[in-house]
Amino acid sequence: MRVQRLSLRDFRNYSAADLDLRSGVSVFQGKNGQGKTNLVEAVYALAHGRSHRLSHLSGLIRKGADSTIVRATVVSGDRSLNFEWEINREGPGRHQLSGNLVKALDFSRSLSVVMFAPEDITLIRGEPVARRGYIDDVACSLSPKLRGTLADYDRTIKQRNSLLKSLRLNRRETTDYNTLDIWDQKLVSLGAEIVTARENTVSLLRPFLVNRYATISGTNDDITVTLHMSVTTVDAPYAQSFADQLRERRADDIDRGQTTVGPHRDDLNLSLNELPAKGYASHGESWSFVLALRLAELDLKRSHGPAGDPIVILDDVFAELDSQRRMHLAESLLGVEQVLITAAVEEDIPESLRLFVTRISDGKILDESVA
Repeated sequence: MRVQRLSLRDFRNYSAADLDLRSGVSVFQGKNGQGKTNLVEAVYALAHGRSHRLSHLSGLIRKGADSTIVRATVVSGDRSLNFEWEINREGPGRHQLSGNLVKALDFSRSLSVVMFAPEDITLIRGEPVARRGYIDDVACSLSPKLRGTLADYDRTIKQRNSLLKSLRLNRRETTDYNTLDIWDQKLVSLGAEIVTARENTVSLLRPFLVNRYATISGTNDDITVTLHMSVTTVDAPYAQSFADQLRERRADDIDRGQTTVGPHRDDLNLSLNELPAKGYASHGESWSFVLALRLAELDLKRSHGPAGDPIVILDDVFAELDSQRRMHLAESLLGVEQVLITAAVEEDIPESLRLFVTRISDGKILDESVA
């Protein structure tokens, strides 16, 4: 899979940009703040329905503009698809796939992207939300309909928490918890589906992760990844355990005004030599773990994903790595159909990946040359 052509209108700092892309490796080089990451961000956003840097889509719209349009022609085997996404400051956006109006979910079914970025270090050192986001993204790449389930679960949690706050304020006046029972039933049903998908994804990911870590680090360190669930399951199935613990914690949840158990409180346990990677891994070990996670994601999407071989994006990641890890990462990407790389300093990139370089300055594509 590869992006053959990328076109941007009023995207970030680009008033207009049109770029033809080839198979293999392409490097976007320029000083910080010139717009090189914005190009690859557009490709990532098409596949994931969001930015990897912003929480609100309106931030993708160029200052002074009311909307932005991202277009891409994507080739996979003998099939060519035209993606178009219009994002508006006010009102809903619009997704078109080869001229037909579609839902955002249809983009993720047809376009697969794996991105490496400096922010990925939060997968090791950050809070559980980063690791949940990672495993959910990988799970959604295997089953795109899960994204709808996650959105439904998030809405249900917000509704339940709103009701909990109301009950806390009016607990002397009411003992009627029928509405809370309804939200609990829905939460259990959605939660069980999410946890099943996460467990399946972790199981598939684990052998790829172990192999990739050994290659990247050059050691025999023992690494493990497991799903840490806030719902305790012993003898009962997950759904039953979740329902029981929601009832047991009901009084506490009302006091707190929030739901204290469920998939939204889960985490990934990442361990190195039987110790938590978050607290014990060195800087180099942490980056080896991060690279192994992303490469394992690549392996899993290649072998099990419905959209085929992913496009790989390396967003200024080589500046974070020592020479050994740069070399191992470069070797790991041999055979990938398309790799898009950004770099402020071209010399940070291993020479084997410096094949075609496009210079970027102040939201303009200046030139393209063979390195």
